[in-house]
Amino acid sequence: MKGIQLYLLGPGQERRPVRHISTELADIKSMGIPIRSGPAAANTLVEIKTLADDAGNVARQIDCEGFRYKFTGSEIPWSLVFG
Repeated sequence: MKGIQLYLLGPGQERRPVRHISTELADIKSMGIPIRSGPAAANTLVEIKTLADDAGNVARQIDCEGFRYKFTGSEIPWSLVFG
């Protein structure tokens, strides 16, 4: 059985295979990541993942749940999907 493949799904349903390159703990307030619960935002650490595609383009997580990413130099959000 093959492993799970990660993809980022972007504009026009473009799908790029990506790989996990790092994870770091970050404070929600300092990262500017939106959170649905106001009281939970105080002193809350979340894991922020960084992914890269085959061409070396780096995408950083932009939400608390870990399903929205932006590539460096772009303002277009991409969605993480599994295959």
